[in-house]
Amino acid sequence: MTREALLELQDYDLWANRRWLAVLPEMPNRTRATDIFAHMLGAQHRWLVRVMSEEEAGVPSPDLAIELERLYAAWRDILLNCDPNAYASYEREGQAHFHMVSEIAHHVFNHGTYHRGHLRGLADAADFEGFPETDMVQRLREQ
Repeated sequence: MTREALLELQDYDLWANRRWLAVLPEMPNRTRATDIFAHMLGAQHRWLVRVMSEEEAGVPSPDLAIELERLYAAWRDILLNCDPNAYASYEREGQAHFHMVSEIAHHVFNHGTYHRGHLRGLADAADFEGFPETDMVQRLREQ
């Protein structure tokens, strides 16, 4: 993926996450919804550590709004200043892995889309109609 495409995907991810963050307090199963959202941000942080280092990635904030913006800024810095085709290496369960930064970033933003769908499923199951519309095309329409 090109740097420009990754930046656009990241902007979409932030836009959609901000919308969901705003309705979390209204969700019928607020605790579960908040846990899912926190998982999304936690995954972004874990992948950030894999691309950078523990020290460079910083300490996650327990405040979801602050953490969302902090992660956006950190990933933005990577996408603007790192070669998207550079490889990052990390170890998981004793096994070494190597992926291009662009692949990791694409995965991170795709993971957010997956779990926003998860949140939508929770909303549907509870007949909660106050969920935000966060399809990419909706964002494009609003631009």
